[in-house]
Amino acid sequence: MRLAGRLGTRLAPAVVLGAAWLAFGQDAARAVLPLLPTLACAGFAWGFARTLRRGREPLIAHYIRFDERRDGAECAVYARRLTAVWAVALALAAVAQLLPLAGGGPAWHLLPLAALLLLFLGEHVVRSLCFPAGGIAWPDQTFRAILRAERARHG
Repeated sequence: MRLAGRLGTRLAPAVVLGAAWLAFGQDAARAVLPLLPTLACAGFAWGFARTLRRGREPLIAHYIRFDERRDGAECAVYARRLTAVWAVALALAAVAQLLPLAGGGPAWHLLPLAALLLLFLGEHVVRSLCFPAGGIAWPDQTFRAILRAERARHG
């Protein structure tokens, strides 16, 4: 099952493009390109959500292990909840990205992105207050932890 899931994840973009080509022919690019923000948000939502399954390490807990100023054990419950919040927020952003396609106007696609940015920045304030021993949580500190985690994972 694990192989099938990985294969499905890898092939999903090709399946979407192939289905669009079959449905729209030469106009497939015009049909699919407006969906890219929705697909991106949905993909990130799935990336967060799948780490919440039993026996898996939540994505944010994994990143916290690579943050030199945070204690992973102390932040474990917080990391699981925050991973769930991000999964839901990204799923909602994916749905909201469909509003311009339904006639919501071109500026509507910026609202979910602005909301995600506010969530990202606001979470750093909350983390600073919940875990004062680690000092102020800065976004660049988070990005460095993510980069270290990804380098460790990919070698």
